[in-house]
Amino acid sequence: MKLRWLILPVLSLAICVVVLVIFWPRSDVVTFKDKFKEEIKREWMPKTPEKWELAREDKNGFYRLKEPGEFGDGVMRPTEYSLVSHVVYTDFTFKCKLRCDAPVERRYRDVIVIFGYQDDTHFYYVHFSNINDDLHNGIMLVNGNYRVKLNVDMEKPTLTDMEFYKVVVKRKIETGDIEVYMDGKLVMQTQDAMFTKGKVGIGSFDDVGSFDDVWVKGKVIQ
Repeated sequence: MKLRWLILPVLSLAICVVVLVIFWPRSDVVTFKDKFKEEIKREWMPKTPEKWELAREDKNGFYRLKEPGEFGDGVMRPTEYSLVSHVVYTDFTFKCKLRCDAPVERRYRDVIVIFGYQDDTHFYYVHFSNINDDLHNGIMLVNGNYRVKLNVDMEKPTLTDMEFYKVVVKRKIETGDIEVYMDGKLVMQTQDAMFTKGKVGIGSFDDVGSFDDVWVKGKVIQ
């Protein structure tokens, strides 16, 4: 009798542990990378597939947004983007080379990096532009019916030419830290905890652009 009373609690505990292991959300580290050498990886999910293509210059392949997106109803937000669709990141480091292909003289020319993506009206994006103001060249939050710039203005605007830039975006959920580097220099930073997980991606507010050597490493929720 005593042995049976001892076995039952142990068995119940073991069952609880198994259930937790099976159903508790796991945080794993996942790395995604695409150099666009021969093809575009299937994990990419463009908003409008026909606007994106694998392009080449001097035998180098890259991912190009060849047509700008179209504005819809509601809050002003990026019109075209392509997401890494198979993982939802929490903490992460995102790296890529990017270039705006709109004419240099065009005001507000831009490309973007998206993160914390929930849906088409809830996400963050880093806006790289040749103009500094309250809505350009910054870390932006789109939250339903509004968008807001989260960081203070930079000293100098970005994307003032037709060159590729090396960009790094870092996100740390515990502190809310968001840091943006351009060619090795810290150019934007802020703290925010509105969205603590989401997809990452690339695109433009309303221009055309090119992207290469995409690399993402971070914790994902499965």
